[in-house]
Amino acid sequence: MTIVQLLDKLPKWFLIGVLLLVIAVLGYLDYLVADYSMLIFYAVPVAVSGWFAEDLGVVFTALASGLARGISDYFTYSNKTLGYSNSVEDTLFLLIAGLLISNVRRILEEEKRESR
Repeated sequence: MTIVQLLDKLPKWFLIGVLLLVIAVLGYLDYLVADYSMLIFYAVPVAVSGWFAEDLGVVFTALASGLARGISDYFTYSNKTLGYSNSVEDTLFLLIAGLLISNVRRILEEEKRESR
């Protein structure tokens, strides 16, 4: 059994819960490294939720990533306004990217069903 098959069989609520824990750890690491952008690392759980947990999972993980990023920025930046705007931009980017991944999976599944 591959990791993809395993993730497909997991209940969506469990997968989202695990991804939220991963995002919390990423938020703490983001706080520790302060000056470096960790957006690409937040994109991984959002992409996984887009592929395996569909749109609702993307919304949860993207918002959680934005919140983690915002909290990290709040405690590390002296200019609070810059941190807020960066967090909103990052959240919107992750939300759009995750929804696109979710839609790609949905389209591929529909094509697979039609070709049978």
